[in-house]
Formats: sequence, structure tokens, C-alpha cells
Amino acid sequence: MRKNRLVGFIIAIVVGISAGLIYGWVINPAGVRNTSLKSLRNDYKADYVLMVAECYASDGDLAGAVERLEAISTSDAVSVVQQGLLTAQQMGYSNLELMYMAELEKALTMSKAGD
Repeated sequence: MRKNRLVGFIIAIVVGISAGLIYGWVINPAGVRNTSLKSLRNDYKADYVLMVAECYASDGDLAGAVERLEAISTSDAVSVVQQGLLTAQQMGYSNLELMYMAELEKALTMSKAGD
């Protein structure tokens, strides 16, 4: 009797998993959505700004950094970096990461003042 219950339970699990996979992959699969970087949450935008700042720290390409930052916001690059810095501070980024972002902000501000 106990063996029959165990076999029935295993069969029910296998049937349920199979039905779920068939429904999710064949009958009603999730559609692919094309979204832009502008739709990222603020914490992900801060991560992106950090990555741009790290690239800038390694290659010194300010024009490339500005181009990358324009991909995540309609605001100017300085505002994007400032917002990223605020979010990064709230989320507890390391001092090194905050320094990279601050250096990028400084370079952008100096470049903007020179224009």
C-alpha cells in the first residue's frame, strides 16, 4: 500500500513538471521584449555608471564615456554620474568604486566648463 502511494506521488510530480514545461515552452512561451538601457532601475544604472567610470579610468576616453552614459538617460552625462554616485553611496559601494565615479564626474564637469 505504501509503495503504491510513493509510485503515485512520483508519477504525479513527473506529470506536473512535464505539463508545466510543455505549457511554458510550447503552448505559451514568454515573448522577447526589446528594451532600452533607459528603462533600468536606479541601482542597475549606478552599476552601469560604475562600469563606464572603470573604463574611463583605464582608457581615459572621455568622449566614449559620454557616449555610453547617453545610452541610459536623456539627462546630461554629469547628472547621470551624480545620480549614480548618490545611489552608489546609498547602496554601500566601496571607496575605490566611489573614487572611480567621482573622477569621471570631475572630468565631465571640467570638460563641460571648458566648452
